[in-house]
Amino acid sequence: MTRFRASILLLAGALLAHGVAAAQAPSSPTTVLTTGGEVTVVADRIEQIGADNLVVASGNAELTKGSARLLADRIEINRATGDATAQGRVIFYDGEDRLTGQRIDYNIKTGTGVVYEGEARATPYYRIMGERLERLGESVYRVRRGVFTTCDDDSPSWSFRVGSGTADLQDFVYGTNASFWLKDVPLIPYFPFFAAAIRRERQTGFLAPQFGTSSRKGVFAEIPFYWAITDSQDATLSLDAYSRRGVGGSAQYRYVISRDQRGSLGGFFVHESVTTGDTRGLGSAKHDWQIDPGLSFRADLNAVSDDLVLREYQSELLSRSAQRAESNLFLTKTWSNWNFVGRAYWYQDLTTERPVELQRVPELTLQGVRQTLPGLPGFLYQVDTSAVNFLRDVGSEGFRYDLHPVVSRPVSLGGYATVTPFVGGRVTLYSVTTTGIHTPLAGGTVIETTKDEPRVRDLVDFGSDAESRASRVYGLGGWGGLDSVLHSIEPRARYIRILGHNFSRLPLWTDQIDRIPKSSWLEYSLTNRLRGRTESPEGTEAERLELLRFVVANAFDFERGRFGNVAGDLLVQPTALVSLHADASYNVEGDGLQTYTSDATLHLSRFTASIGHRYTRQPPQIIPYFVQVPGTFNPGETPDKPSVNFLQGGFTWEVWKHLAVHARTNLDIRTETFVETRYGVDFKFDCWAVSVEYINRSRDSTGQSAEDEFRFSVHLLGLGNVLSSRLGTGVADSGPRFK
Repeated sequence: MTRFRASILLLAGALLAHGVAAAQAPSSPTTVLTTGGEVTVVADRIEQIGADNLVVASGNAELTKGSARLLADRIEINRATGDATAQGRVIFYDGEDRLTGQRIDYNIKTGTGVVYEGEARATPYYRIMGERLERLGESVYRVRRGVFTTCDDDSPSWSFRVGSGTADLQDFVYGTNASFWLKDVPLIPYFPFFAAAIRRERQTGFLAPQFGTSSRKGVFAEIPFYWAITDSQDATLSLDAYSRRGVGGSAQYRYVISRDQRGSLGGFFVHESVTTGDTRGLGSAKHDWQIDPGLSFRADLNAVSDDLVLREYQSELLSRSAQRAESNLFLTKTWSNWNFVGRAYWYQDLTTERPVELQRVPELTLQGVRQTLPGLPGFLYQVDTSAVNFLRDVGSEGFRYDLHPVVSRPVSLGGYATVTPFVGGRVTLYSVTTTGIHTPLAGGTVIETTKDEPRVRDLVDFGSDAESRASRVYGLGGWGGLDSVLHSIEPRARYIRILGHNFSRLPLWTDQIDRIPKSSWLEYSLTNRLRGRTESPEGTEAERLELLRFVVANAFDFERGRFGNVAGDLLVQPTALVSLHADASYNVEGDGLQTYTSDATLHLSRFTASIGHRYTRQPPQIIPYFVQVPGTFNPGETPDKPSVNFLQGGFTWEVWKHLAVHARTNLDIRTETFVETRYGVDFKFDCWAVSVEYINRSRDSTGQSAEDEFRFSVHLLGLGNVLSSRLGTGVADSGPRFK
């Protein structure tokens, strides 16, 4: 019996040894040679079965070749054909992207394969699911009965479904027989084609559309498309349709030529087939070129088809109320003490149909900043000179040359104050002489009449500047996050006397040069500043903040024998949360408050608000160039009623993480009219957002009727940026600048 048991044990040991040779548990990766090349296999158990070169890896199996990595409970590899079949908790890493499925058939030799009931995830948040995902190449799949979304839910909040399509996980996804679903509800049951960019980088694809309705323009829709042309070029194209006006579009092209040279082209048009049959629009072009460190070129061109296109098709009040469409070409050269600017300037006046625009083609300016006068130690000089050719269809035009050198000598009064006497001369040459002015019978801009007779104005200006400064530092020891504060008091005074010949019969082309009166002007001010220095932990640099600035200024006009206005300017920003800026001008001769502006802002973590007020009784006027604080200038009698009395306010409140509300209003207090009011609600979730906005506009001075506008847009994560709320100008940074 004992010998029998011993024989059984020996036989069992032999069989066990044979089994270990056939099924090993390797502790390190194993290289398997196939017709597709070498692959690395790691598993709890690896065995070769039969003469057909079948290798079976089971238990935490992993197959790696290049950037492709296949994980499963069981992987079968056919050495002869290069076919691999994975089952059980299947995961396939295709570079940075991740696929899962019930089963994966993968050919090592060709890199192709099929994922059944699969799901592909592409960074950062894209998901593509399908009954069958067929791998055509690295990160490229043919999809059957596919679902595309960026939501993580098992039943996604939104998804696009396609009958068949192609997904390039490095680029885009597109398909046919498409539909759009919210959860399990087909919101849009069918559209023939779907395409979207699916990466973080710039990719071609549709952006989020915007829809709405307007009492003037009817139902409207904006459908934008982003085109990534090359690494240095892209464009945004949009189809814009208005049920009561017609169909149009907008485009914005951006380019980068080099690190020092870039620009953009943009435009909007609409064919008003429903109303007048006219085609209207606007356009812009911008180019910036830093030719070398001291030489630059800049172009900023804007044009409109008519005076009202901005008012009717722009959304923001600032653009709608523009009075000009301006264009500029600049060539700038700078040296250490000199600056040269060559400029061509023209514009469209949007306030009148008459061609009264005064163009400057060209305008050449040379400026020498204050610098040491050679041969005279302690003396300084500065020079301003310009040459301009003015052109216009209606009104005066001609050539003007202006030269204004100034010499000064700063004198320190024992370190307590500095007095700087100055003397200068000014010569201005005009190619024409003004003979009169007349107002058109229809009203509007006053027109000058001239004759071709040169006229020269020569001036001398002299006077003195005086300034002082006293300050003291107060340590706070970290109170309010500040280490210390610096309080300074800065009194200043300036007197200037201007004498000369030929003050009259000069064309009025630009206020600062053409309207310089004979003057004897004394201006004085007192500035209080409070600056703070933050605490700086070791290894960091302290930040310096201007906490408060208060300026009070006044003047006396000896030429007219009267005081100027008292002007005040206040800036308060004790923290990053609160700021206040206000300025005012008050007539001390009994005429009261002349102008007043104020702006206050509040920034909290989930709430932001701002309010501003604009008030003025002064009509448009010419303030001489030598007035340093414009509010001190007293033009004389002013109207009793204000010409501007405007209140602006708005807020944004993040009620909770999924809901934000915002509102903004503009009130004309003179007429008790809300010029424009906006109310908006934004619903924001992990993979989608909805924006709803209502806009009410009152009837304006041009005869435009009141307007109610409703805007609605859905933003799906990963399918483009949130669009601007402006009509016809594409994405947020694409609008031309108007003034």
